Amino acid sequence: MLRAFMVIMFVLCALCGLYLLAFAPEFFMPAHDNLASARQFGPLAARMLGAALAVIAALAAIFLRHQYAEARRHPSQTVQMIYFVLILLAIGLINLSLNLAEPIPAPPVQSPSVPP
Repeated sequence: MLRAFMVIMFVLCALCGLYLLAFAPEFFMPAHDNLASARQFGPLAARMLGAALAVIAALAAIFLRHQYAEARRHPSQTVQMIYFVLILLAIGLINLSLNLAEPIPAPPVQSPSVPP
């Protein structure tokens, strides 16, 4: 069950990261602590978030490769350093994308209209 969850998260991170990198759509993300505010992600912020998701997918690929190899062994020190640098890069890209996103008031929620 856990293996299936890891593969699903790997695929989601890879697909969403590639989508955000390729198309860079503008979107807003509501704040979870204050429903009256949100962050508007422009094309550059969306691309940074997509790059962070692609880096997370690369981290998952490295992990899955070493975790489920035929001969289980610890990764070398070089692989561990690359993993650490990729973690720092992912954190930095997420931070950069959140800082590039402009804080805006959340748009009003409209209830769906019901035809008479």
